[in-house]
Amino acid sequence: MKRIGIVVCQIFEDELLEIIESFPEIDKILIYDNEASKEFQNIAIKALPPEKFRIVRELCSVKFLKRENDVEALLYLLPLALHVDPPLIKKEVASAAKELEKHVDYLVVFFGLCGNSLGDVEALMKENKVEVPVVILKDNQGEIVDDCVCALIGSRNSYIETINEEPGTWFMTYGWAKYWKELSCETVGSFDINKMKLVFDKAGYKRTIAVDLDFGDKELYYERCKEFSEIFNLPVCHKKGNINLLKKALGKAIEEVLDD
Repeated sequence: MKRIGIVVCQIFEDELLEIIESFPEIDKILIYDNEASKEFQNIAIKALPPEKFRIVRELCSVKFLKRENDVEALLYLLPLALHVDPPLIKKEVASAAKELEKHVDYLVVFFGLCGNSLGDVEALMKENKVEVPVVILKDNQGEIVDDCVCALIGSRNSYIETINEEPGTWFMTYGWAKYWKELSCETVGSFDINKMKLVFDKAGYKRTIAVDLDFGDKELYYERCKEFSEIFNLPVCHKKGNINLLKKALGKAIEEVLDD
């Protein structure tokens, strides 16, 4: 019996189910119960049969978390606002990895540099003496992705090219479209549209790019992007995205544990 641990930012919760369901090798999903995973738990309840997932209340005892299936994925979601606090995001990602490692054979870390708040994830794992194999988000050139947007666009080069087209670009993904109001509280201390408009004006934002994916509730996503665009007067452009880099990382972990 094999088990893969996934440390993942809450910003990917809409993509996460699609990623996992693309691997029939995974027999069951275990979701660690914390505040950051509440919405994903709701997503799983609506989308999956009860026997396909389980809510895990604690990670202290290995005996409590016995393996029951050929391949399991143990998910540890972290709050999306951690990127605003570099010391905290490093601490929380490392802590989640250390908590998971005693329960898993392989670790997948769905984080990038997070605007350099997190930094070198591989080095962070080594510094904290994570002993199980770890795979992180890299593009096809072997570069660690800058952030969640870069991961969904597909490469750092594509990300940089898009910004070079218009430096004042604000990106929208499913997660950002869902949580931008909550994230604004981390930026200006509360949800204050006028303060946010001032921040956006000073930053020189000129457009919103909606990263389009081939799944999920697109109608709701576009409505959220439109609302954001109208509030901040940032016209919406669209760019094709995909979850290939995230699937590649998880696929590598599955392949290696099954070959072990």
